[in-house]
Amino acid sequence: MSNVIKLDMLINNSSVRSSDYLKVYDPGRLSELVGEVAVGTARRADEAVVAAHAAFQSWRNAPVSERIERLMAAADAVEHISDQLSTTLVREQGMLLRETQRDVNNGIKSLREVAELAKGFLTPEQFEDDDSLVRVEKVPRGVVAAIVPWNAPMGLTMGKVGPALVTGNTVVVKPSSFAPLAVSQALKVMSTFFPPGAINVVYGETDVATTLTHHPQVRQISFTGGTTTGRAVMAAAAQSIKNLNLELGGNDPAIILDDADPALVAPELIKGIFPRSGQVCYAIKRVYVPTAMMPAFFESLCAVADRYQVGYGLDPRSTFAPMNNRGQYDFVRGLIERSRKAGATVSELGAKLEPGEWDNGLYVLPTIIKDLSPTDELVISEQFGPVVPLVAYDSEEQALNMANNTEYGLASSIWTSDPDRGLRMSGRIEAGVTFINSHARTALGERHMPFGGVKQSGIGRVRTSVGLAEYIEYHAVSLNKTSCRAAV
Repeated sequence: MSNVIKLDMLINNSSVRSSDYLKVYDPGRLSELVGEVAVGTARRADEAVVAAHAAFQSWRNAPVSERIERLMAAADAVEHISDQLSTTLVREQGMLLRETQRDVNNGIKSLREVAELAKGFLTPEQFEDDDSLVRVEKVPRGVVAAIVPWNAPMGLTMGKVGPALVTGNTVVVKPSSFAPLAVSQALKVMSTFFPPGAINVVYGETDVATTLTHHPQVRQISFTGGTTTGRAVMAAAAQSIKNLNLELGGNDPAIILDDADPALVAPELIKGIFPRSGQVCYAIKRVYVPTAMMPAFFESLCAVADRYQVGYGLDPRSTFAPMNNRGQYDFVRGLIERSRKAGATVSELGAKLEPGEWDNGLYVLPTIIKDLSPTDELVISEQFGPVVPLVAYDSEEQALNMANNTEYGLASSIWTSDPDRGLRMSGRIEAGVTFINSHARTALGERHMPFGGVKQSGIGRVRTSVGLAEYIEYHAVSLNKTSCRAAV
């Protein structure tokens, strides 16, 4: 494909060029240049924050009804170019077309959901008795720096930008250098519905991130990414006591109970292991299986995974896509090879589509590994790719101890034929989210489940009114009626 996309930074609703442009290549066709984005600097990041801070002075006072109306109109505009965005995402990010379509739709849905929630949520509460009146207002914080990853850029970016804007804040977005194109196109369209400076986009790495996390006019940092980087963001924010929302790494366990049917569980479990080729923060990263069930369970799981057709994201035959970037590809390949050398049973599954093209892409077959100890590298790592370990256990208590024996605590799942047993066990798992007999949000869950982690998997929540609360301050006002009457 041709038509290289070239994007400049967006500061105060103006395109800002750079002396340096980052090249973005297709993970499934590494020889193909997809786009170029202007590399930002500390000075450009500062300009973006200053523009956002200036816009905040008026946007904070915009009626809630106006904020909602503008956000809904922006969502409609993004939906109008959704097909273009989905295709661009495949080419820069590497995922299957149906997965990028879902990501784009999730971003649009996120904007509309917070718009619907905002009016009721932002209505002040008022309490009164004979002596006093108390009013509790929800007010915006200021400039939000949104630092977003590459694995679900549309859904995760809109999950930050939507709540920030509708609550009266302004934003500076730093997209990932591994997937900056589609999300920037969406943000540029959205910016036309808001005052100049309300939405700004700056690209770059350390110097840009450092400016955003240290800038005195940034009042909140919303970051999604690895735990190591999250610690650095948190340390930087401490210098000026900024508010933080961190969605960090995960090593999400799935516990198969002894009453589960391997043939029934395997197809659903696979969906939780390998979405976006395993490159999902809350995908299943390790599976605990009763020792007596391991042979049958391993066989069932491998049989399902072996149906995958691994190929290019825009190939309609593909059911499994390449990885996104060379660093993650090398890390996952290393985990597989070290597990093999350690004596584990390694099953690389699925079929290669166009195997002659594999050297021109970051392709890895879905891989299931057993005969590992609970402390092996693959089990304790956040692999973030198409490989999963199966670990045997002998008692429910042992399974729980192994599942909780980590500093991560994002998502988890329990698989059982007894719902009551699953519900009882869920209360003992250390995680922000626990699924029973699935590893994905249902339609009901999308509307009512706050999402986020415990321990070193993050701080704060997204989605629902709980997520909206991450972007406001509570301003309490008390009126003493007695003194007013006395003055009269």
